[in-house]
Amino acid sequence: MTTLASQLVSQLDPLFEQVINTLDANDNAYPMAFFTLLRIQLNNAQAEVDLLQMFFDLSTTAFQGFVFSTAEAETVDQLLAACERISQTMTAGDHSQH
Repeated sequence: MTTLASQLVSQLDPLFEQVINTLDANDNAYPMAFFTLLRIQLNNAQAEVDLLQMFFDLSTTAFQGFVFSTAEAETVDQLLAACERISQTMTAGDHSQH
C-alpha cells in the first residue's frame, strides 16, 4: 500500500466505523451493509486509484433510497464531506498559474 493510501485509510476508517456503529445502534441494516462493504473496499485499497473507486461508489449513497435518522444523517454527512475534500485534492491538477 502506498503511503498516501495508508494515510487516507487511517483517516477515513474511523469515520466509516462511526457511521456503521450509528446505523447498527438504530438497527438500520440495509445502509449498514452498504457502508460495511465500502469500509472493506477502503481497507483493501492498495493505491490511490482504489480509493478513487471507493469514493465513486460512496457517491451513489444519495441514490440508494436510504432513510436516515438525524444522528445517522449527521455521521454520513461527516464521512461524505471528508471524502469529498480528499477526492477533490486527489483529482486536482498540477497546473499552477503564473
